[in-house]
Amino acid sequence: MTSLSRIALLAALSLLFALPAWALEVEATGTAAIFSGNLANAKQQALQNAQRNAVEQGVGVVLDARTTSQNFQVIEDEILTSSRGFVTTYEILSEGKSRDGRSYDVRIKATVSQELLEDRLSALRILHRKMGNKRVMVIYQSDNPNALERNHGASTAAIQTVQNALNASGFRVFDPAATERVYRQIEQAARVDAPVDDIIALSLKQQADIVVRISNVAGQRGKQGGVFSKAYAMIRLSVYDVNTGRQIADSQVEGSQLMAGNPGPYDWERGLVSASEQAAEKASQEVITRVLAYYEALGDQGKLVLVVFRGFDDAQKNLLLDVLGAVSGVQDATERNNTADFMEVELFTNTDAAQVRREIWDRAKKEGVELKTQFSSGNRIVFTNPRSETE
Repeated sequence: MTSLSRIALLAALSLLFALPAWALEVEATGTAAIFSGNLANAKQQALQNAQRNAVEQGVGVVLDARTTSQNFQVIEDEILTSSRGFVTTYEILSEGKSRDGRSYDVRIKATVSQELLEDRLSALRILHRKMGNKRVMVIYQSDNPNALERNHGASTAAIQTVQNALNASGFRVFDPAATERVYRQIEQAARVDAPVDDIIALSLKQQADIVVRISNVAGQRGKQGGVFSKAYAMIRLSVYDVNTGRQIADSQVEGSQLMAGNPGPYDWERGLVSASEQAAEKASQEVITRVLAYYEALGDQGKLVLVVFRGFDDAQKNLLLDVLGAVSGVQDATERNNTADFMEVELFTNTDAAQVRREIWDRAKKEGVELKTQFSSGNRIVFTNPRSETE
């Protein structure tokens, strides 16, 4: 989407926020194809489509036809993908198979909350402003031996769902070619179970701002006192700030799909895909909310620099904390981890990481504490004690 079209949308949204909140009652129809005689699944999908169509009518009331036409992709991605959250109540007016029996039709009367729409659009505006369209790398990688392979249909469906949700919320998700380069480097290093630090380092080389690590533990549950079996998927999303290595969010969500009768292999595959998509969508919305809060906090506090000290005793660490507190531009310093010979501190500062690193080194030297820069990349700095390395 071009900058002009986004500006046009935001200008239209600014008019929205001047309007009072109200609820809109609409009638909408949804249709879904019936696969393998699974009427229950078709009904559920048709109902979801009807709710989406109801929300689309609500958006149409708020935005004029020209704005809707010019920014249809933005509206579709950022609002309609999560349409069910905006329907507060609904009543099924009619439902049943189509005349040819190939699809299921549902007609509803729905109450669409304009207030919730306004809140969502407002959050998206904040997200765009605070994040500046961060570049995101989505990597499928798990240390769980029961996780599905990356190329399994349910895994690829989950990855696509996560990428779509991120794109819809204003992130710039890396294309498959860039992601494949990271996978190849992991495989060449023979590190299928590569630790997260390796994933972050490889994502940093691709100039990513955020890395999302996704895994999918899925399977089948047989009939238990009834006629239904169940396909399930446990999606886990771990989100990291690539520049600092800090974990921003972690969400684990289970999705499921009931299976009637005696499902065959194809039915199970479809069930695993559906369960994975459900869980991935919910997990995505959870982590996006947390990432938004994280960058809102950064916008208020300044830049985040993560400083690590290795090989220092308690007395030296106390001196180093005093040093950090005296560094120019530091607004806040928070210890994240402090163990035997390891200390990790977050600095919120209005100066860049290179200047922070130089000033820490100079001030520590004046206090009689020698530092050696072991690693400095992005906004992450690791200092070691050169004396402990020679002992």
